Amino acid sequence: MKRVMRSLPLLAALSVAACQKGPPTTPEAAFRAFGDAVKRQDARSAFELLGPKSRAALEARSKALAVESKGAVRDEPALLAFRTPAQPAPVVSIVVAQADEAAAVLEVKTCRQALDASGACPAGADVQERVTMTKVGQRWGVELPELVTP
Repeated sequence: MKRVMRSLPLLAALSVAACQKGPPTTPEAAFRAFGDAVKRQDARSAFELLGPKSRAALEARSKALAVESKGAVRDEPALLAFRTPAQPAPVVSIVVAQADEAAAVLEVKTCRQALDASGACPAGADVQERVTMTKVGQRWGVELPELVTP
């Protein structure tokens, strides 16, 4: 669980002001919507924007935690992962590295510092990560590696 919490700044960083009507139709748009939900601390929306493997892993962890705590901790997978005071890191860029009808890999660059006045990340402060997106039906979902990698 600590790995999930450490990744939340990246996840929260995925927010870019974008108003959309209806569900996102591209992997990039779904990723941005996910980041926006994390930034707003809208745990339920963020959870719904996860891919099926990540949701299943969080559901299993949440259920196990509730059982281990004998009910002291409620079985709420969305709240388990997405309620955090972590401040989001700004997104510098999102590039589709690979994509087909069922999956996509995004190269996401975030900035560990505030962007400068021109909107650029200070030299050496950027971090790049690969993010896998999966598509089920018409919905793209974010697969968090710390949840789906054994």
